[in-house]
Amino acid sequence: MADTMKAVWWTEPKKIELLHDVPIPEVQPGMAKIKIAYSALCATDFHQVSMGVMNATWTQPRPMGHEGCGVIVELGPDTENSGLKVGDKVAICGGNRCGVCPACKRGLPMCMSGMRGFGGVFAEYTVSGIGGLHKIPDDADIRPYAITEPLGCILRCFDLSPIQNGDSVLVSGVGAIGSIMLDMVIKSGAVKVTVSDPIPEKRALALAMGAQYVIDPVNEDLVARGREITDGAGFNKIYEVSGVPVTVQPCLDLVARAGTATFFAVFPPKFEHPINLHTLYLKEAGIRFVFTHWNTAPRAVDLIPRLQTDKIIGKEYDLADWDEAAAMFEKSIYPKILLKC
Repeated sequence: MADTMKAVWWTEPKKIELLHDVPIPEVQPGMAKIKIAYSALCATDFHQVSMGVMNATWTQPRPMGHEGCGVIVELGPDTENSGLKVGDKVAICGGNRCGVCPACKRGLPMCMSGMRGFGGVFAEYTVSGIGGLHKIPDDADIRPYAITEPLGCILRCFDLSPIQNGDSVLVSGVGAIGSIMLDMVIKSGAVKVTVSDPIPEKRALALAMGAQYVIDPVNEDLVARGREITDGAGFNKIYEVSGVPVTVQPCLDLVARAGTATFFAVFPPKFEHPINLHTLYLKEAGIRFVFTHWNTAPRAVDLIPRLQTDKIIGKEYDLADWDEAAAMFEKSIYPKILLKC
């Protein structure tokens, strides 16, 4: 094995680039080294650099990418009871739990103080704490499992804001993660499933996946059209997945009585929005936010074969073609874009 590899790094403020001579990380106790097969691009990867979301205290240089899958090539000490072995296919989901802080003891490892984040899957190799690795069936095509981590986040969303059979649902944005959200909504027993997205290709994708209605929020009145679809009642469940500030008020206006507007996307850290609490009070409406939860990953692994990954995964690039992949992601035409590492 060579001593260096290709990897995408955040090298300077506002700059992400492909490096060709990064030292291959060494495995430590309780960790495994993974040869990455595929990784998936996420808006958060770019927004942590451009807007300081999520990791505003992190500094560069640092490796990029947090959604991926691969094959274990080395196990460190203290992994003997993990149930994993060299050669196993794994999805990479979640940070390295400490297991002893108050948050971990309450079952909220993603909230632990001094959380050690995870990342570095836009690379040929990475290392991960054994607790963040989840075995993929030996006979499975590994490629779709690159999106296990975002699916796990969506499962956390549905744990917090579940859909009842017959609930009307609006999905705002069907981009990199919104397409996965839509697929899960379609499988949930929802009705009047509606998608709002300004990109024609994404609205067409939503209909192909099973959405019943699509709205162009640029050329149509989103609130008026949403009320028309729901006979004036509004939507029982709204999932805002775009992170675009102008979507916030329409989502609040369209939430039904006793409904819930869930803001799943990561909004700009300095964005603030005034809320008329009296209006929401009269509707007994709820507002929900979602971060993540690392314990949803096993369910996500089991669900991957049921997803419409042929539609969700829209484009694939070799790691060496990072610049082209990043430029295509910024155009926001496709849902998930993969890097073949």
